[in-house]
Amino acid sequence: MIVRLYESAGGRAGARLTVSFPVVRAQITDLLERPLHPAVTDDRGLVLELRPFQILTVRLTPA
Repeated sequence: MIVRLYESAGGRAGARLTVSFPVVRAQITDLLERPLHPAVTDDRGLVLELRPFQILTVRLTPA
């Protein structure tokens, strides 16, 4: 599953992404969906930081 987030206010932002299904892998990708690095996770989901006007793409691999 691909999820895209967009920071539209022009400032830095933090976000938490939670899903209702188990995920075996979460990766940050570029806009062409090529893997860049693993996403930061904790026990409540993915922890994401966005720069001003950034489009962030996350690939989730369900269990």
